Amino acid sequence: MAFRAGQTFLFPLNDENQREHLWIIATEPNSEGLFAIASFTSLMGAKDQTVIFHKAEHPFLKWDTCISYAQAETMSAEKLQAHLQCGRAKMHRDATPAVLQLVLQGFSASDFTKNRVREFVRTARGHMT
Repeated sequence: MAFRAGQTFLFPLNDENQREHLWIIATEPNSEGLFAIASFTSLMGAKDQTVIFHKAEHPFLKWDTCISYAQAETMSAEKLQAHLQCGRAKMHRDATPAVLQLVLQGFSASDFTKNRVREFVRTARGHMT
């Protein structure tokens, strides 16, 4: 499967210890197949409120939600494909371009984003047309 910025997926599935969250692929895959991902999480009790979404902004959201930039990472297409094939992840409806844009802006705005992830996104955005 070819992945692209704006796609979302549920992860982790079938894990008794963790609740599934909606994740977004935030950047296009680079030449090595790596892209940045970020997790949506409940706004209640969240330390990072850099980017807030309301439940109407994506079908999975059932309450006000924010992006957990502290959990943002890079992921390879191969790793996501493996999670999909073994049932630990499931693709969901794409985010709107407006949601994707806010998520991308938050990588640099949030104090919680890891420096290496912030730099990855900055480099990826520099290559976006």
